[in-house]
Amino acid sequence: MSFKALAAAAFAALLLAQVTAHAVVPKDPVADPASIDKDKGYFIEYFNYEDRVYSQSRKTELGDQVKIDTALRYQFGEESFWRLRFETDPSENRFDNKTSKFEILAGHRLDDFYFQVDGEVKTDDGTTGSTSIGFDVDSELTRATWDATPNIQASFYPFNFDGEVGYIFNTWDVTRIYFVQGAPSSIGLNQVADEKLVSKTIPGLDLTYSWGPEEAKGQVYAGFGVASFLYPANSSFNIETSAIADRWVRREDVGYKAGAKFKGKNSRTEAKFVGHSEADRTGSLLKNAASVYTINRLGRIMLEGEVTYSEAGKQPYDIARNGEWFAETTAYRPIYSDRFLNHENWIGKRDAAGSLKVGWIRERQTPYLSFKYQGKNFIYRERESAHLLRTADEDQSHGGLYRTAIGSYINRGNFVINPELEWAHANNEVFTNSSDVRRDRQFSKFERDDVALFLTVTYQHGSNKLFTP
Repeated sequence: MSFKALAAAAFAALLLAQVTAHAVVPKDPVADPASIDKDKGYFIEYFNYEDRVYSQSRKTELGDQVKIDTALRYQFGEESFWRLRFETDPSENRFDNKTSKFEILAGHRLDDFYFQVDGEVKTDDGTTGSTSIGFDVDSELTRATWDATPNIQASFYPFNFDGEVGYIFNTWDVTRIYFVQGAPSSIGLNQVADEKLVSKTIPGLDLTYSWGPEEAKGQVYAGFGVASFLYPANSSFNIETSAIADRWVRREDVGYKAGAKFKGKNSRTEAKFVGHSEADRTGSLLKNAASVYTINRLGRIMLEGEVTYSEAGKQPYDIARNGEWFAETTAYRPIYSDRFLNHENWIGKRDAAGSLKVGWIRERQTPYLSFKYQGKNFIYRERESAHLLRTADEDQSHGGLYRTAIGSYINRGNFVINPELEWAHANNEVFTNSSDVRRDRQFSKFERDDVALFLTVTYQHGSNKLFTP
């Protein structure tokens, strides 16, 4: 299916129906202090647990790559709070099931201003094993917001103006950039002296216009930001073929976003677009991305759908898991490349993915059926992305991935338990074979089909909003 055909079909489905694999779990939700006016003292604000229990390609995976995100909150009153957050996320941390981070978040409302600061606690900082506390320098939660009028709101983000797109197909930060720190005269396979890769996100401002009562509210917003980065001054510089620099200069990457949100009693729809101007010079995975998400309750039927579009950068850096240098250790290949030293075929390409989930609402549980399709060049943060799920020699992605799942949301008070069984079919052989595992993957036998069992458990103070408008 072509990108245009997929996009047209998916958007048509969303518009006409007004409508993953596993649950769309809100990332790091923060309740406004005014919404918890009757609760004082300590309480658990939320708890999220996500795990792959089993897959045909890898057998039992329970406990191998657990995602845990939870926050302990102290409410001072209707204006102020602080909380301690703990997160383990293998996609962000350098080792499986190691603590990704501890964070301390504080918020305070002062008349028509709201201030929020996100700090990070590092318990093993540097080579000395010391503990340090400072700003989380890529967090979108640090912000200052001014309610200019009852309908107009302006927000300043000193570190990250929220460049993520998508819920079901989450892209992570589209505006995440990289550059070499240390101003070396040349860049090669190994790090020299104090040089290392630095990652940062774009800070900025956004302006929001809102209308309507809380039970039928609409919002539109636009944002803009700029971040500086180091880049060689000589025009002949190329990170692969001519990685030599006489001197370095500071350049700027301009980020931009726009979006809209509409919420009713039984429906919620959101659209967002994010892009930036220097994706190629900064080694970014994505140049821009856009998404439309909607969830609607029609009597006893729940419909959830999303269409997400991605355009990959033309020179995305293949970075080691520790984030300090390039991933390839046997040859100098800073850009994503296959075993034949050719650039992977998704680079610089556009593609899309679509999802539709249909649930039947019962008193204490909602069983559902979901369908997904991912284009062969679609890029996002999970391991089914086109840059991660690839053939044995890595010269092709999945070639188009179809995913069908059955599951159920089991409601017990503030908890929701969500088991899900998914069948996936790829056009190319990309799933590992559990009976043929070799040190050199290009000699292993891969398969087109996989079956996986997921488990998600969530808790939220107040009412749990998992799979609800």
